[in-house]
Amino acid sequence: MELLTSILLTALAAGPALPAPDAMNAVVAPSDRMHAADLDERTRKANSFPNELSRLYGSESAAKGEWGDALVHFTRAARYADKYSQHRISLMYWHGVGVTRDPALAYAWADLAAERMYPSFVVLREKMWLSLDEAQRARALREGEALYAEYGDEVAKPRLAAVILRQNSQVTGSRTGNVSGKLQTHSPRPGEISPMAASGADMADVYASWRMNPERYWAVEDAIWKDGSVEVGPAGKATRDPPATGD
Repeated sequence: MELLTSILLTALAAGPALPAPDAMNAVVAPSDRMHAADLDERTRKANSFPNELSRLYGSESAAKGEWGDALVHFTRAARYADKYSQHRISLMYWHGVGVTRDPALAYAWADLAAERMYPSFVVLREKMWLSLDEAQRARALREGEALYAEYGDEVAKPRLAAVILRQNSQVTGSRTGNVSGKLQTHSPRPGEISPMAASGADMADVYASWRMNPERYWAVEDAIWKDGSVEVGPAGKATRDPPATGD
């Protein structure tokens, strides 16, 4: 938790200056920009998963250029073994967006994001390593030890597993966590107060069986990241002492 507190304080202490446009473009992902309806739908589905919800808030903040908030949200998601969020933090440090540019720390986060050997993350990690000098590499390895102690799968996966398993006893329907039929929630339309006259949202997909089992959850995630694609952004040449360009 001390490392998380340090990162949050760094974000809160960031100045008002905006990052360079090229750096910002390298860190913002096309998927960050979403319509309000899409954001609402994704928030509903992610609401019970702290990794997914914080990742979503991080993307929303990135789209708005609110980099301090983006760092806070991605860091929270990272504590629940969210490799994509760890990857996004790496890009922020590499390009100096929302933080002082720090290639060694960027590599440490990139190495953490590549822990499960997702191809896109491994390629980016190796590109970063080739751009570091010997002093930066030595510090990157030291920084990595601290990151793994707080955010590595060995400690982060159990955090998310505890949340997922706790949900199994809270699902409407079977006490074993099975959801059959169409599970709905209702929210009143403007001017209405009766739930029976409300619009419904199908929640069955939120409680799909694979999402309620930690091992199956990660198996699906692994399949997506190993076979799919991800925006990794360019890893440009880093200097030994890059200038501070935090926002």
